[in-house]
Amino acid sequence: MELLFDNLGNFDHNLFFYLNDFAKQNEFWTQVIHWFADYGIVLIIIGLIYLIVRGRINTLFAAVLACIFSAFISFILYLLWQRPRPFVTYAASVVQLAGHTTASSFPSAHTYLSFAIATTVILCGHKKLGVLMLIVALLIGISRIAAGLHYPSDVLGGVAIGIFSGTLAYWFMEHFENFWANNSAE
Repeated sequence: MELLFDNLGNFDHNLFFYLNDFAKQNEFWTQVIHWFADYGIVLIIIGLIYLIVRGRINTLFAAVLACIFSAFISFILYLLWQRPRPFVTYAASVVQLAGHTTASSFPSAHTYLSFAIATTVILCGHKKLGVLMLIVALLIGISRIAAGLHYPSDVLGGVAIGIFSGTLAYWFMEHFENFWANNSAE
């Protein structure tokens, strides 16, 4: 079992440095990665604004609930385990391409929020917008690694938390809507 964890740790480390080195290759990739790492979440928020304009308020509520669930799960994990960020641990060899505090690295908040919203939007029936948000969420996660802010396992943890929270929020909203429809006064 120890060998498995060592291999996973080495994979995490190697993939992190591969993506961080790739981000430094030329100015174009540096700027793309910097933009998605810092501002990619704006595209997700624009998708939520689109849902408001289209009158899809239930989907918006479910997405907000998913964000609350994922933030709660992340807070519990933060209390249990605080992992230093890669740009702190490897300060001499990591190029940090986006600004960030030195707070705990695990899980990636940008990633879990993006995946929570995208998952909820897909489950609520907005497939095209949800898939587009899922692609943006994936780019955000990869950019957070390449920018030197997170390890790949931080992003994978964020993906898992986001998908779980989005699914839980959808399930909760569906049951609440059914309960409300069955118990409302006519």
